[in-house]
Amino acid sequence: MTDDGATPLRDGLERLGRFSAENRRTVFTVVAVLVVISLAIAGLSVQMSLGMELYIDDSSQTNQNWQEVKADDAFDLGNNVFVMIETDHLYEPETIRTIDRLDRRYTATGKFSSVTSLADVVKRGNSGEIPATEQEVRAAINRVESTDTSTAALVSNVNPDRETALIVATYGQVDVPDAEDQYLGFLPGTAAGYLTDTVSDATDHVTVPPHVDITVTGAPVFENAAFGLMLPEMIQLFAVAFAIIFSVVFLVMRGRLYRTWKVFLPVGTALIALVYMLGMMGVVGFNFNAIMLGVLPIALGLGIDFSLQLHTRYIEEREKGREPVDAAASAARTTGNTLLLAMATTSIGLGALLVSAVPPTRQLGATAAFGVIAATALSLTLLVALLVQFDDDEYDQQGPTASDPTEAPATATAAERSSSTDSEGDSPSSLEPSASDKSSGVLSDDEPAFERFIGALSGGIAASPLIVILLMIAAIGGGAAVYHDVPTTQEMLDYWPDIEQRDDLEELESTAQSPNVIYLLVESKDAYSPTTFRRASAFESAIEDHDDVNAAMSSVTAVEMATGGDIPERRTQLINTVDRQAASDLMPVGSRENTPDRFVIQLFVDDIEGEEVRHLIDDTEATADRYLVTERTAVTGKPVVNRNVIENVTSGRDPMTVLSFGLATVFLALALRSIRESVLLVITVAISAVMLISIAMYLLGIPWNPLTVATGSIALGAGITYGIHVHERFKEELFERGSTPTVAMREAMVRKSRPVIGSGATTLFGFGALGISQFPVLSNFGIAVALAMTFALVTAFVFLPASALLLAKWTNTYDIVADST
Repeated sequence: MTDDGATPLRDGLERLGRFSAENRRTVFTVVAVLVVISLAIAGLSVQMSLGMELYIDDSSQTNQNWQEVKADDAFDLGNNVFVMIETDHLYEPETIRTIDRLDRRYTATGKFSSVTSLADVVKRGNSGEIPATEQEVRAAINRVESTDTSTAALVSNVNPDRETALIVATYGQVDVPDAEDQYLGFLPGTAAGYLTDTVSDATDHVTVPPHVDITVTGAPVFENAAFGLMLPEMIQLFAVAFAIIFSVVFLVMRGRLYRTWKVFLPVGTALIALVYMLGMMGVVGFNFNAIMLGVLPIALGLGIDFSLQLHTRYIEEREKGREPVDAAASAARTTGNTLLLAMATTSIGLGALLVSAVPPTRQLGATAAFGVIAATALSLTLLVALLVQFDDDEYDQQGPTASDPTEAPATATAAERSSSTDSEGDSPSSLEPSASDKSSGVLSDDEPAFERFIGALSGGIAASPLIVILLMIAAIGGGAAVYHDVPTTQEMLDYWPDIEQRDDLEELESTAQSPNVIYLLVESKDAYSPTTFRRASAFESAIEDHDDVNAAMSSVTAVEMATGGDIPERRTQLINTVDRQAASDLMPVGSRENTPDRFVIQLFVDDIEGEEVRHLIDDTEATADRYLVTERTAVTGKPVVNRNVIENVTSGRDPMTVLSFGLATVFLALALRSIRESVLLVITVAISAVMLISIAMYLLGIPWNPLTVATGSIALGAGITYGIHVHERFKEELFERGSTPTVAMREAMVRKSRPVIGSGATTLFGFGALGISQFPVLSNFGIAVALAMTFALVTAFVFLPASALLLAKWTNTYDIVADST
């Protein structure tokens, strides 16, 4: 693909560039129509999606079990809002009556399947009434607590200490009114937000004694507060990222542009690609979420990369003396070929995210890949038309960056070749560099300082390529050694911002005996039979011996409470007892009407996290298999869902990375028609960058999470693009200009330094903007990708050139390429 002879691909790119340059009005019209369509589709379809269920597959058994527990036509469980009452006078009758009024207020909303409080305990122990004295209140609590171990655990959960009481409001699925939607429906209302507001409003309508402090908390309350920050966060991060990216592009390119305002042309092209990407999201049904927020800086950074490459090549062609349309055609022919190669490789890297077990990560890969494809198409059409449209003939052929005029014939357009016009004679001889310059790779003092620095770097690499390679291998080896030692975020709470509601939730977890609930679904054709209940009772007794389980509660427990610990012998008596207990204030088990073939056992567990959750899940499943032999059982609950998400993170990391590297190697081998070159690019740029990222993450304490696991694929997708630009220009100089490897590499590095480092810097700093996010999952991702882009630039301008020079010196790699082309 390095040959500039007559090839269908290059000729097609040249025709596309010429068409876009000559038919600018047509191009502008088509682009504008697609922008309007994309905006309309995005405005009608794209929303901000919230909730932890987004991070597991809808069709997975984990999700199906979780939805069954929450379904309002089944168990209507799964979520708990806690109201924490703190006072020095907890057992005074006035306080208990306040708790009772709150309990009845929450129940009256009709939004909760059950509301349990210390007032229920007191009334159960005092014949349904609240006593008149503190001594009688304590006596009532003691009577209920002494009933059995399960009841004692329930009492401890609503009365964890002498100064704290908890009201537990349980709900499953909730119909959220449309009035809860915000920002014209872009931010839909959530059950957590709706019910948090419901509880807060009900609390405000109850007169509370001055010595009583009330806090509404729980996972739904925290998630609602955290999710509420996401849209403002998205707007802020994109604004900061855009400002940084634009500033970096301006600073890097101002030494190359004759009209500095023209920096808007590549940036504007990239922004339009973003609009198309939003339209694509609307068509396929993707929404924004905590992970998909990262797609905006990804697409913007990569889109500007492609635009800058074509823009700088157009300037170069104009400086050679070509007319605008011919310069556009030549730029599309040469740089367009490299852009297609980079686009395909980048899409492969991002496309590898499709094997992730986390749905938003898959969506991130597909969406970003589409953004790259859109940016490439617009660079070859819209940007070409814009460059010609606003060409004021300002290009100075005598300028300091003018290319060697002897290069013109080699990059002549097809039209120029067919007319056999020799452009060499049209350029002033004063532009030709001296022989010493051409052989040594030293740039003249007239070159900008940036280009002189890159030229000096090239000279240093060429002088000692082996030493450079050995130093890079040592650093890469360190990264490989610690790759699997980078920690993984084990607690879902650590994904979210450090806000006041998080402090409340952590206080709850440290206060309540059982802040978390795990559910065991038990299904059988004969679920409500004495035999099944006895087996379930044996399971409950066994699981309560587990160190992390405080109590097991179910229809079985409710029957045992009503009968003094026995399971009735007759089915009729059993069912009648279950039905009587269904509406119990203290231990409501719900109606069996909608679930005649199944029931649920609630396991109230300690505040556990990380691997402890997995051990408890496994122990629960093993115990269920031992005692509930003929029944189908399934373990679910929010801790189970959260653990599943965390485990999916690490399970998909290595397959994504290996797949992206493998596919990229195969593709590049076919595209470049050289296995050596393919391996060279993948190892010296992509794999090297990933290993360097690993050691940086290890040293900085940045963990793997659903976003950072994508860093390897992004480093391949974005980083290898930089290597392709440098390497393709190196081959162009080597074979088409007849330069020596040293001079060819110097020219490649110098001519590609501004667009490649400029685009790399835009992506780097654009992602760096995510580092200021309040969400650790986004902040860590931004830092990780900023490191990835930094190391990708280092490897593309240090490791790759040194390796290519050694290959040129010691092997026939580039002779093979020359023969194949």
